[in-house]
Amino acid sequence: MAALKKEGKVLRMGASIKDGKVSVGMLEVGEDDPLYSVRGGENAFVFHTARYTPIPLTVKGYGAGAGVTAAGVFGDILRTVSWNVLTF
Repeated sequence: MAALKKEGKVLRMGASIKDGKVSVGMLEVGEDDPLYSVRGGENAFVFHTARYTPIPLTVKGYGAGAGVTAAGVFGDILRTVSWNVLTF
């Protein structure tokens, strides 16, 4: 991490789809990459297309995070319990 910092880079988990092939893994990105500024619980989608070249379309916002994920799981449990009660 120290070596990356000296180069002005950070690590980000990323995925890409190109020519029908998917790759997923850790990426070393510099300040010019849209993923560089992603922090904490944020997610980002970066679209490089024929229309969005050389500047990609970037959609960035808050991701789930622990609290939102826990609330979603709890809601799923309540719906499942309610559904099971109603079907018997």
